[in-house]
Amino acid sequence: MKKNSILTKITALFAGTMIIAGVLAGCGSESSVEETAESTDTAAEAIVVTFMNQDEKLGTVDAKVGEILDKASYEAFETADGAEFNGWYETPSYLESSKKDLATDSFTKDTTLYGDFRAAEVAEDTRHWYVAGTSKKGSLEINNWAAAISDEEKAMFELVPTGNNTNEFALTIDLYEGDQFQVIHDWAWDGQKGYGKFTDIDDTQMKNAGGLGGTDDTANVEVLTDGNYTITLTTNPDNQAQDTLSIVRNSDPIGE
Repeated sequence: MKKNSILTKITALFAGTMIIAGVLAGCGSESSVEETAESTDTAAEAIVVTFMNQDEKLGTVDAKVGEILDKASYEAFETADGAEFNGWYETPSYLESSKKDLATDSFTKDTTLYGDFRAAEVAEDTRHWYVAGTSKKGSLEINNWAAAISDEEKAMFELVPTGNNTNEFALTIDLYEGDQFQVIHDWAWDGQKGYGKFTDIDDTQMKNAGGLGGTDDTANVEVLTDGNYTITLTTNPDNQAQDTLSIVRNSDPIGE
């Protein structure tokens, strides 16, 4: 009986040792697989960052995912004759939300960056700019998205030169909750400017209402808070991507 008992213990001890060895071997194998996968991922992390000035390709920089670019590799792209450099953007229309700080930002894939170069002198903008939109109770009801109306009625919606800066236009108008609008030139829809072109917009007063254009730059602006507002447009006829809008609430509607 004692022999059988000892034999049973030895067998159990041997089986336990084999199980532990198997577990340790399995862990080692899993670690090895993970290391191999990490090594493969590392090898695939090479990316290219392309730098543009409007439609002109300035050059490219080879990089890796998560890597901060060496300033020496791109600083030559930040100069242009007769223009001031104002930053790199991932959108050609220089949306503020797409601005990149290359001193701190990195990239996860091949990326194209667009330089915002502001010319010291810009051509005079001789176009006529208007607010076009719709309303259930305000003046935009007459407008009805730039419908066929009289020149006198159009004048109610025209942004006029401010005289403050070159190509700066403004309009003060009562807007009401639910109103929607964009800014257009010459009572036509080519080159329309919507929500994405506003550089300072209070999201408690206005929201992005989308639209047929398919981008934020051509999206309708919807009013959330009644008020008397001043809309200001600054344009660059040589590079419409640099056109910007701002809107300020002055008071409650004054037409009531």
